[in-house]
Amino acid sequence: MKKFKLLYFVSEDEYFVTHKLAQALEAKKKNFNVVVLTKLNKFKKKIESLGIKTLNFNLDRKSINPISNFFLIIQFYNIIRKEKPDIIQSNALKPILYSALISRFFKNISFIYCVVGLGFLFLKKNLSNSLIRKIYFFLLKKFIKKEKSIFIFQNKDDLEFFKIQKIINGISHKIISGSGVNNKKFRKKKMTKTYDLILHSRILEHKGIYELVNAVIHLKKEGLNIKFLLLGNPDLNNRASIPRKKILKWQSDKILTWKKKVINVIPYLHKSKISVLPSYREGFPRSLLEAASCGLPLISTNVPGCRDICINNFNGYLVSPKDYLSLAKAIKKLINNPIIQKKFSDNSINIVKEKFMDKIISSEFVSIYKSILK
Repeated sequence: MKKFKLLYFVSEDEYFVTHKLAQALEAKKKNFNVVVLTKLNKFKKKIESLGIKTLNFNLDRKSINPISNFFLIIQFYNIIRKEKPDIIQSNALKPILYSALISRFFKNISFIYCVVGLGFLFLKKNLSNSLIRKIYFFLLKKFIKKEKSIFIFQNKDDLEFFKIQKIINGISHKIISGSGVNNKKFRKKKMTKTYDLILHSRILEHKGIYELVNAVIHLKKEGLNIKFLLLGNPDLNNRASIPRKKILKWQSDKILTWKKKVINVIPYLHKSKISVLPSYREGFPRSLLEAASCGLPLISTNVPGCRDICINNFNGYLVSPKDYLSLAKAIKKLINNPIIQKKFSDNSINIVKEKFMDKIISSEFVSIYKSILK
């Protein structure tokens, strides 16, 4: 029986471990030879110890320099020509573009394009971003190979956006909600709560961190002693990154407690009452998924991605984006009602078990791998 080669193209090795490893291991069980092409930092040994080949690729997520990107695309082309994978699964906007640009040169390779959110360029409305968006979509439409290709979206809003841009006309497409979570690992544990609120993510403007800080300040002025844990790091490769000095100032002003990113977030989720993510837009927010699996009630925004895991009045509250007052109101309402907290907690666990376990998601991806090869 032939062993097909599946190549994952992701920006960084940490993303592969947190979001795609379960899929890769399931593919290996189904007799796929798995390779990951990524910027190798600290997870090379872990990935290779699981029988997955790694290839280093120094993709600069922030760079829009046409010359440096051209040479990286040539490098990518040469790697694919040498590796000869049967399937390339590209995750996020820049890997998707690189794969589309070379797709017509490899008629025998199947391409899976995973749209995992629209990113800073699509959230920030200004002239330069508008121009880059137009160039991005022009290149996709011009070069993408329609046959032996499929787009995977994490929510219906992103799918509709790509339809409007006429990117996926004549191309197969499907919605798969996120990467799933291991609910045996991320599970509820009764213990004393140190924090009222936790937000664990990259510390970026469009995660709604400014709004959450303002909401906490507002509630403190009302006399509520809110204990807010911000868990994560600024992302220096992202233009929306919040400066370290700003975070330290918030901490010195006793608005929040900041802890840098840790590999294992579970103990911090167990110590927290409510998970908050007032994001402007998401693909499918893993931070809320992990929190829900641990039985936390959620507070998020009524935007694509977030509303797929945070169901209003079921396992959390949805508020308007960029509105710190409505956010403060929801926090106050939930913190003061332990009965609703318990209801939302139980419902969070149930929704993960029914829809978002990593076994369910990984099986869906493996089915796509098999079908696209036919």
